Amino acid sequence: MGWLAFGVLYAIGYAAVGWFLQDAPLALRWFRLPALLVMPLLGVLVIVRRRHVWSGCQWLFWATVALGLMMSAIGLVGWTADELLEGYETSWLGWHIVFALFGAVAPLFALLAQPHRGRREAAAPSTAVDIAGLAVVTGFLYSYFVMVEDASARRAAVSFSLVMLSELQQLLVAMGIAAAAMVARGSSWGATYRRLALGSLVHFAALTVSTLEIWQGGYRAGFVYDFVWIVPFAFYPWAARAAPASADDTETSDVSFTPSRPWIIFGALALLPLADSALRRAFPLGPLDPFRNVSMAVTVVSALPLLMARLAVERAQTRQADAELRLLAAAIEQAEELIWIVTRDGRFRHTNNALRRGLGYAAADLERMTLSELVAEESSAQAAAIDEAVRGGHIWHGTVVRLRNDGSTFSSSATVVPLSDERGSMTHVLGVERDISEELRLREQLIHTERLSAVGQLVSGVAHELNNPLQSILGFTELLLEAEQRQGTRRDLDRVRSEAERAGKIVGNLLAFVRRSSSERVLADLNELVQTAVALHAYELKMENIEVEEHYARGLRPVVVNREEIQQIVLNLILNAEHAMRTAHGGGRLVVRTEADASRVAVDISDTGTGVSGHLAGRIFEPFFTTKGVGEGTGLGLSIALGIAQAHSGSLELVPSEQGAHFRLTLPASDEAAVASRRVPDIEPAAAPAGRRALVAEDEASVRELLRRLLAKRGFSVDLADDGRAAAALLRRRRYDLVICGMRMPRMGGLMLYELVRAEYPNLLRGFAFVTGDTVNQEARRILEPMQVPVLTKPFTSSDLDALLRQLESLCPAS
Repeated sequence: MGWLAFGVLYAIGYAAVGWFLQDAPLALRWFRLPALLVMPLLGVLVIVRRRHVWSGCQWLFWATVALGLMMSAIGLVGWTADELLEGYETSWLGWHIVFALFGAVAPLFALLAQPHRGRREAAAPSTAVDIAGLAVVTGFLYSYFVMVEDASARRAAVSFSLVMLSELQQLLVAMGIAAAAMVARGSSWGATYRRLALGSLVHFAALTVSTLEIWQGGYRAGFVYDFVWIVPFAFYPWAARAAPASADDTETSDVSFTPSRPWIIFGALALLPLADSALRRAFPLGPLDPFRNVSMAVTVVSALPLLMARLAVERAQTRQADAELRLLAAAIEQAEELIWIVTRDGRFRHTNNALRRGLGYAAADLERMTLSELVAEESSAQAAAIDEAVRGGHIWHGTVVRLRNDGSTFSSSATVVPLSDERGSMTHVLGVERDISEELRLREQLIHTERLSAVGQLVSGVAHELNNPLQSILGFTELLLEAEQRQGTRRDLDRVRSEAERAGKIVGNLLAFVRRSSSERVLADLNELVQTAVALHAYELKMENIEVEEHYARGLRPVVVNREEIQQIVLNLILNAEHAMRTAHGGGRLVVRTEADASRVAVDISDTGTGVSGHLAGRIFEPFFTTKGVGEGTGLGLSIALGIAQAHSGSLELVPSEQGAHFRLTLPASDEAAVASRRVPDIEPAAAPAGRRALVAEDEASVRELLRRLLAKRGFSVDLADDGRAAAALLRRRRYDLVICGMRMPRMGGLMLYELVRAEYPNLLRGFAFVTGDTVNQEARRILEPMQVPVLTKPFTSSDLDALLRQLESLCPAS
């Protein structure tokens, strides 16, 4: 509002000075010239100073407005010069009114740039040519009125036609800018349009007042009637100063295509001859008709370059649009996404190469089809939802099942967008899809893997807990055997001990399988690894009526392997064979055989199942390939097994067989001698010298009692503690020669008790040992190996305890 207030105050000051100089006409005229030029030139100055914040059509808008202000200033200079030279009181209605009229209509021409739609750099050249063409045609029309009213005889009489032309033009300008303000009321340019519209209305009102005074003969220069040249011009710097700066088109407009308007200039030029003929008949000039010929010639000569420029701009825009279309088409054609465009009735208008390849159709085939023919039956509900969404003008996101040419299906993540014309009517539908079959399979595999991981943790916990009752069964059975003399009872107790040892091995194998294996490779006996894997699954095979034949070659050279990984391969082959025989015959025969040659050892696993057909033999080792039903297999077992075998410089292959499937795992043999038997020889019970004292810290009461009795039979005086804290209290009261403690106990575990002993009783470390049921735990291994503390593994026998005592004997001498 500061500019508007300045304009009002300036007009008042102008009127006051004019009143003061009313008796000095010459001084008044020299005062009026610079005084009236101030306001339009201020508007030009503000626009020029803000030129860097606008670009494209927005700058074209303000450039046209600034040019109009300059034309108005030229008109004012011409008016003053006419008064000074000719002495005409109201001579502003003469030739120079053409410039004044141009200045007044310039904002209307500037609206062709439509700045509220964004900067639109590409549309600026053609719009500038359109504005120039309209200016030429308008100048031609204005020249007719000037020649009719002013060129024939210079007089001070009022020109009715020029007065009406000025009034009607200003009314049209005011209405045009007001309409633009209504259209752009929701944009950032709404306020700018409103200020210009208000200025146009003020201009129209002031012009009407001045015109009436001229008509009635009461007009006097240098007074309030000149407000028409002062107050309205204050609105231009006000609007320009607050106009928004240019931003990205995406932020200022939702219109992505600017329609061409060549008809504006072409239509105007086409009407020139008709307008000339009509004006010659309506306003004959007689001897001055040659001026009309000159005017017409100048107009045509000026218009022809504009016409050629317009054609050049159209051609350049066409080439640019064509290049962009070709680039866009190439990008769409090479995109990995499945892209299609259909008409409202579902007929294909365009498809890219990825879609045609994914569906198995040629472009000509799709042109004869509709989109609904590519939707699988399970996605019929989605098809109806898509149609409802796009017809409502909404974007649809979701998953559909597409139908291929060969009848197979795949899941696709789709985005469907309705495409509308300028009137908002939907003309086409665009779809961008992505085949997510692999993602869904990976997600299912991840879920399956997480489920297996959870099951593995559960099995690990259960197996660990089973070690404690197994330890009690095994240990107390051995105690009973030592005291039992009856042969029948001893045989029964031997059977109980044997079964307890068997259960302990099964638990140990199960723990070794479900624990995450380390990358460490050790010297191992292939026969022992295979036997362990077969034993782990022997019960399930028996329940499925599968007979197991085991043939192990003697004297196999050892292999350097990761034990758990090789057992994983063998167990996976056994599971596959079990599934094949169960589904084919409800049972069968599994043959496991080891053999060797000069440099390699191998294990063959064959079954009597359905086997592997020839066309699938080349794919069974591919990741995610499986012949099992949904939910029964992941397709990763054989691919992982092959990777493990190759990482060990070995191989895993499918061997041709007459019946069932035959797999062979081959590994390089080591140069070391054959691995000795793992069976621990019988050890004579260790006897402790008199006065030796032992501390047993174990949270499982039965294991605690068993250790007490076993150690007491070996001459130890034994104290018991149910956790590490109770053991620490006993250590502070008594001196001990032997400490056996569990690793995991409530309140204080074995590791914390070990740290306490190392800090406060370092001499006792030579007689310290752990008892645990999970030595395959990688975390336990990582902790125990640096400590080099002996470990008694559950379930242990009395021989295992004697071996531990023999190991500690040299480190724990009698005092």
